[in-house]
Amino acid sequence: MSNLIRMVYVSTTTNPVKPGNRGVQKDIGRILMQARKNNPKDEIGGVLYFSNNYFFQCLEGEQAAVNRLYKTIADDPRHENVQSVSVKRIHTRQFANWSMKYVALEDDVSRLLKESGYASFTPYEFDDDMIDKMLGLFTNAVDQTSRPDQNYNATIARNEKPGLFSRLFNGQQAA
Repeated sequence: MSNLIRMVYVSTTTNPVKPGNRGVQKDIGRILMQARKNNPKDEIGGVLYFSNNYFFQCLEGEQAAVNRLYKTIADDPRHENVQSVSVKRIHTRQFANWSMKYVALEDDVSRLLKESGYASFTPYEFDDDMIDKMLGLFTNAVDQTSRPDQNYNATIARNEKPGLFSRLFNGQQAA
């Protein structure tokens, strides 16, 4: 049986972005490169959003692997005030096609924040409903920095034992 979890954590950058500076910052680029290289080894996927000097990141994978990665992130000097704000057991990955998706949706996020009663992007204040809304927004968003690079749902399907019907009739056709 799969032991998948979805963990969302928030943190503050230790290298604040100057106002008016647009595009993917160097630290974010390095984090993405590292995640895209290392996460497939542990079948971890997810999404990263950065705004207002805060990271909002979702990690999906086997519980032990996600917990190990979270500890590494908490010790990373590029982050401070690292807090896990949501951990849920899941049956299906929301970001199954990504080792780490990056979304830059400032206008869409601003609109969602306003609709939800938030004055600015302050993820430490988000409740479960707001976290789910953010993840929903990020699910179908286009990542301008890369394309989907994984298919973790196929990996799960290969590792699951076939059901009784499949075992009895696999590859056998009626005569």
